[in-house]
Amino acid sequence: MNGSSKTIAVVASDGRSLINFRGPLIRSLSAAGHRVICVSIEEKEKMQSAIAGLGAEYMQVSGSRVGIGIGDGLKMIKGYKELFCSVKPDICFFYMSKPTVFGSLAAVKSGMKHINILVNGLENAFYRKGLKDFLVRLVMSSGYRFASKHADNVFFQNHDDLEYFRSHRLLKKQNASVVGGSGVDMDYFTKQPLPEKPVFLMVARLLRSKGIREFLEGAKKLRQANPEARVLLVGGLDSNDEALTKEQLDEYISESVIEYCGYSDDVRPYLSQCSVFVLPSYHEGLPRSVLEAMATGRAVITTDVPGCRETVTDGLNGFLVPVRDSEALASKMILLSNDSALRSSMAEESYKKCLGKFEVGKVNKQITEAMLSFTGE
Repeated sequence: MNGSSKTIAVVASDGRSLINFRGPLIRSLSAAGHRVICVSIEEKEKMQSAIAGLGAEYMQVSGSRVGIGIGDGLKMIKGYKELFCSVKPDICFFYMSKPTVFGSLAAVKSGMKHINILVNGLENAFYRKGLKDFLVRLVMSSGYRFASKHADNVFFQNHDDLEYFRSHRLLKKQNASVVGGSGVDMDYFTKQPLPEKPVFLMVARLLRSKGIREFLEGAKKLRQANPEARVLLVGGLDSNDEALTKEQLDEYISESVIEYCGYSDDVRPYLSQCSVFVLPSYHEGLPRSVLEAMATGRAVITTDVPGCRETVTDGLNGFLVPVRDSEALASKMILLSNDSALRSSMAEESYKKCLGKFEVGKVNKQITEAMLSFTGE
């Protein structure tokens, strides 16, 4: 490494995310001559080969992805402190809630001078009521406030989350900016020709908060109004307590409402088959699935909620519909199923919007330049 090279710790609580969502950022930092240390909770044997392929190193800090138990939190803080004291990174980049809260605290206590955090969407507790969610919200808000106070940069994936932090006084200084999520690799997700007939696609975990029930009901109404329209669903069944059951899904399959495609590691073949992408989610940081659809040139129907509304200019590259409203969703699906010219024009606008705002190289350049600017680069 040359004299201007830095040691940069990229810290998450899901190793797959380091590869699938932050892989291009890690690769570009490594290619620029920086030493990149990737940190997550998975065992080293499971991660080091893929991380090495990005030109980086991998280190484990034990913990769990879910829950905010005191014991687990203290254990993670201790693990982060030991790692930072050993590696002494010049720059720390935290994303996901537990690394941001516990990792930032450990970084400050370890004397790390350059901390950066990415708020990649607020937890469900910020959108739900009840004592448990109130307590989680209280703990997380305190952690976010501490982290942002000590951070060089606080990156957000949407303007709603930024405004929430400002209105609830979680930001202590003018160090916030909005970036295009993790960006999308438009050399991998390339523009594809549209099918002649209307084909609708949803790619998501089959969870209530992703709007799966509204999607299925909207699909039923669409198929009744236009039997020629196809509806594809990609996503695995889940053990989450808000997940759709196999029996519930089978009902729609047996009635030929949808064509269920199961889980897939590569959604490009399904994107190439569709003409309209649908995500009626209740909230997102910034939906990567929508960005991938936009990169291939597809009209989008999504909900007018944080994260999702960042991707669509209503009436231009798709439609924004009210959350939890299957009737409104169905009406827009039916409209697009009957108008091939509108599908085509919206598809082109989606591609342009993605290229201008969400292309991965532009997103990573914004993040990298902001981080390095505080180190004298």
